[in-house]
Amino acid sequence: MKFKRLYIINDNSPPLLHFYTLTKTKPMKKITLVNLFCFLTAICHSQLTKGNWLVGGNARFATQQQKEDVLLGGSTFSVHIAPIVGYFFADKFATGLETNFSYTNVKVGQIKSKVTGIGVGPFVRYYFLSTDNRVNILAHSAYKHLWYSQNYNEKTFLLSAGPVFYFNSSVGLETTLNYQHFSNSATSISATTFFLGIGLQIHLENN
Repeated sequence: MKFKRLYIINDNSPPLLHFYTLTKTKPMKKITLVNLFCFLTAICHSQLTKGNWLVGGNARFATQQQKEDVLLGGSTFSVHIAPIVGYFFADKFATGLETNFSYTNVKVGQIKSKVTGIGVGPFVRYYFLSTDNRVNILAHSAYKHLWYSQNYNEKTFLLSAGPVFYFNSSVGLETTLNYQHFSNSATSISATTFFLGIGLQIHLENN
């Protein structure tokens, strides 16, 4: 019976996993699964320590249909993408800039309107669990000023929280529940929304 050993290299190089040909015996399957679990546990910790960089972002999509009236019924489709760049000034604590790009297509009856927007502002982020965890919990807050193609602007405050799942020491997928409050300069109306977000983040070690 031939099999390869599991090698974990701790010199910041990408982790390597090698396999030999395995016979299909039940004991060997169990050993392989245990080795693979230990391998993932060993390498899937994030770089949340002081001096590292954080890049990534999240995106959300929304669509709405209104069919109450044949003439006034309409639809709305919107896309929001929010890239971020941050720096860990302390373990598990990062701050930086968050940008925003949005596109909204509105149709009411025979009237169509397209609005694009861009925004920027500071953010702060904190991770609650140990830096060695494969799964962590984050809290994120941001304040942004947005400018739109229809000559109006918005000020938004965002508060997010949720888990992040790490594929390896550098890449993680986050899912967040978000609270957003914004005020519109054109209408002087303030509003609050809740939404779910999915984001990808990459941690870059500062050598």
